[in-house]
Amino acid sequence: MDKKKLRYAILKEVDKGNLLLDEKDFEVDQKNFDAQVKFLVEEGYLKGLFKGDGRLWFNEHTVRLTEAGEDYLSENSTFNKTYTGLKEIRDWLKL
Repeated sequence: MDKKKLRYAILKEVDKGNLLLDEKDFEVDQKNFDAQVKFLVEEGYLKGLFKGDGRLWFNEHTVRLTEAGEDYLSENSTFNKTYTGLKEIRDWLKL
């Protein structure tokens, strides 16, 4: 699993309005998903997640990209050429 691609995919889905996300959506294990979400929050790319049960949880009413998150998507636009969304996520993360 490519962690940079997973980060991009999480941010891209939030940008598209898919705000209730978890590891099942990306077909990765909870540990990897949580680590990348934590990274995105700590680096200031995402805001509005809730902490509970030792995890960060998406909430459709509060989660949002920050300006830094928007910049991350722009700076990694090469991923956009191959990212087709959650339907193809498993194969895309392996590329």
